[in-house]
Amino acid sequence: MISSINNKPKHNVFSAFQEVSHTKNVYSTLKYKRNHRIEEPDTKKQVIVASGSALATLLPIIYFAKKQTGLKKITNLIKVKYELPQVLALSTASILGGVVSGIAADKKANKKRKVQEGVFQFMNATVPTLLVGGAMKLIEDNVKYKESKPVKVAAIATGLIAGMPLAAFLSNIINDPKDKEPDRKLTLKDSIINMDDALGALVVAKVPVVEHLHLDKLMPAIFAWCGYRAGQSN
Repeated sequence: MISSINNKPKHNVFSAFQEVSHTKNVYSTLKYKRNHRIEEPDTKKQVIVASGSALATLLPIIYFAKKQTGLKKITNLIKVKYELPQVLALSTASILGGVVSGIAADKKANKKRKVQEGVFQFMNATVPTLLVGGAMKLIEDNVKYKESKPVKVAAIATGLIAGMPLAAFLSNIINDPKDKEPDRKLTLKDSIINMDDALGALVVAKVPVVEHLHLDKLMPAIFAWCGYRAGQSN
């Protein structure tokens, strides 16, 4: 017996999230591209997801602060030195905390969407960081280019420019290995509004302006926000 063929076209969306008729234009808005929400979650869900993401962010900070400073004072939490392992651990914990708390709080059929968005957020935070960190390590080990600012700038730019599309590519493979849904396409607009996810790469690269302005202190808040966004995705 031959099964019937479904000729319904695939939904044309920025990512593999279901489209509804009255919101067909929402997928092109900055707000959607940033948060991936069609409906605003209620206050209770927002509090649960925010708390879960914040707690998951705080735990690795406490661990690293204790390991680096002994954590005798609460102020030591902001003195944590972030290298590649710390950045990767922090981003992973934050996003995982947001997704898990979001799944626990949401009884609707949005769990798969949260996991998908969590995968994308994780890849977007870690892949550029790994590329930039690896490039900087190679440069530091090369006597000829160790002090070359142009080479370092080129390495950072290449890592960021190549890292974000690569993150989207890997996310598509992980989220939809059988390619049943449209791939998530990363446009220039998407890259710009999600550029804060790449702060970890700039911290790992020890970019002077980042160190001078102590922007590494913002990383916990940024990664916690990434987790919050993933946990609310629907």
